[in-house]
Amino acid sequence: MKKLSIFILSTILCFSATAQQKFEKNKKDSEKPDKEKIIEKKCKKTADKLMLDDATSAKFIPVYKNYLNELSENANFKKFNEGNETNDSDIDKNVRNSFAKTRKTVDIREKYYNEFRKFLTAKQAKTAIKMRDGKKMKPKRFENHNNQQPHLNKKQLEFSHDKQRLDKKNHN
Repeated sequence: MKKLSIFILSTILCFSATAQQKFEKNKKDSEKPDKEKIIEKKCKKTADKLMLDDATSAKFIPVYKNYLNELSENANFKKFNEGNETNDSDIDKNVRNSFAKTRKTVDIREKYYNEFRKFLTAKQAKTAIKMRDGKKMKPKRFENHNNQQPHLNKKQLEFSHDKQRLDKKNHN
C-alpha cells in the first residue's frame, strides 16, 4: 500500500512539473514583441506599401525608424492628465502641455518630411509621414452620421453646468 501511494504521489509530481514547464514556455511565447521589433515591422510594411526599390528602402528604413522613435517618445511626453485636474491652474497647465506636445509632433513630422524628400517623391514622403501601423492614418470624424443629437457625456454635462453658472453670474 505504501509503495502504491508513493507511486501515485511521484506521478502527480511529475505531471505537475511538466505542466509548469509547458505553462512557462507558453507564457514566453505569448509575450509581446519588444518595441524595436514592432518598429522594424512597421518600417518594412511602410517600405512595401510605398513600393520602394532595395536601394531606396535601405535609405528609408533607418530614417523612418528614427521618425517612429521620436513620435513615440513625444507621445509619452507629459500625458494630458484629465483625471487629476482639481482647479483652473491644473487645467491650464494640462492644456498648455497638450499644445506643446502637438507643436512638437508637427515639428517632428516637418523635419522628417524634409528628410524623406531627399530620396522619395513628394507623394511618397507625404504617405510615409501619414502612415502609422502600416496603414494611412484616418482623420477623426466629429460629425454625427445620423444627424441626431448625441447623448451628453459627463464632460458635456460639466460644460453645460459651467455655462449655466456663467449665465446666472452675467445676469446678476
